[in-house]
Amino acid sequence: MTTDRAFSLDAPSELFGDDTTEEKLLPRGTTSRMDVGFEEYKHLRRAEPACKPLPRTLKWAASLPPNVQPTALLRQYARVANVIAATWQHATSLRSYMDCLFSDNRGARQGFPPEVLRELIALKRYHDSVKDGGSVD
Repeated sequence: MTTDRAFSLDAPSELFGDDTTEEKLLPRGTTSRMDVGFEEYKHLRRAEPACKPLPRTLKWAASLPPNVQPTALLRQYARVANVIAATWQHATSLRSYMDCLFSDNRGARQGFPPEVLRELIALKRYHDSVKDGGSVD
């Protein structure tokens, strides 16, 4: 036996008296959610990823040797550069993120342009060499 019942806001007026349905359902002096402006709830939405290099990303890139600085990555994929910069000091996180960049788990990725791919590989090699205490090729 089901307990689901159709509910209609067009119920007979004797249920709600002379007030309209919305007036009866909302306390006096409040506004309906439908009346609330779009901008009022903007702060509750998830933030979009930064599509420009963040200041800390630019500082990180400037700290790298000139032959490793990811200029094409910063121009074309700033969002990716921001994540790399944020995880640079955390080897496990960086390795995991870089592995995701180099593999296609979704099956529909086009891949990076050659100059960006070269920079990503150079960054990975540089990070591995610094982490291991070795020198860069």
